[in-house]
Amino acid sequence: MVEVRIPSTIVLNDYHLYNIEIQFESGVHVHKLSKRFSDFVEFKKELEDTLHKTIPYSLPSKFTALYQSRATTIEQRRVGLAEFLNGLLNDEQLRTHKLVGEFLYLPENTFTQEKELPKLSPVEWLEVSKEVKSLLQSVRSKLFAKQANLFECKRILDTCETKIDQLSKYVLNDELGAGEVRRRKALVDQQRRECDELRVLSRGVATNTEKPTFKRSLGKAKETEATKPLDNEQLYQQQQLLMNKQDTDLDQLRSILNRQKQIGLTINEELSVQNELLQGLDNQVDSSQQKMNSAKKKIGRIL
Repeated sequence: MVEVRIPSTIVLNDYHLYNIEIQFESGVHVHKLSKRFSDFVEFKKELEDTLHKTIPYSLPSKFTALYQSRATTIEQRRVGLAEFLNGLLNDEQLRTHKLVGEFLYLPENTFTQEKELPKLSPVEWLEVSKEVKSLLQSVRSKLFAKQANLFECKRILDTCETKIDQLSKYVLNDELGAGEVRRRKALVDQQRRECDELRVLSRGVATNTEKPTFKRSLGKAKETEATKPLDNEQLYQQQQLLMNKQDTDLDQLRSILNRQKQIGLTINEELSVQNELLQGLDNQVDSSQQKMNSAKKKIGRIL
């Protein structure tokens, strides 16, 4: 069974985002994303148009009663959207539809993987771990590219998390010694931490690449639903809280960037060492070949 929670909402650019958490049956990974209410409305319409029928799961009303407060409306929608997603993702026919996966940024074959997390032998475990390392490096390269494909990065990170869950599940093996098990556990923890950091970094990149919504305007600043009930002192406190949060987020991003830079430098050093070893091997092969050719000539003269 899939469990969907919407524990909170945030206000961004005068509209509310609903923070969604999806817990699958397999593994410990919780899939997280945020959506606007209007996104749900458009998605449901597109899904029903594609299916040519009405799905049996309804959204909260788009309309707000005159006597009802904004906070009450948001709370009702939060609960209603969670019920909608719980119904949708526990429907074996609808949850595998392409539009559902695209709307929720789910990796391909999410629900088939849920049923079949194949057991890994010690050798297969190492192969999957190498694959995760390669995928993380791929995301790292994409994020620092001039035109970052954030949707593709998110899909790769979701795939990484599924594989990391698989590694975590089969890290214990009777064929391995205690020291090797500890080493593998540490490797899983490190890869999970890198995956989480890259996800945070991708959100920061997404925020920075958004087009600015502000424009120069004359006269009094426009009131929003969030600021209307506040007096000057409360507005000042709210701005201070927002600025402090932004400072904290920037510090976190700066720390992650420094760590990712160090990882990149380490990988570059490893590649340099490997290239030197390969070059040395090539030289040895060339030298051996020359010696063999020389020996053949001597043998030919003797014969």
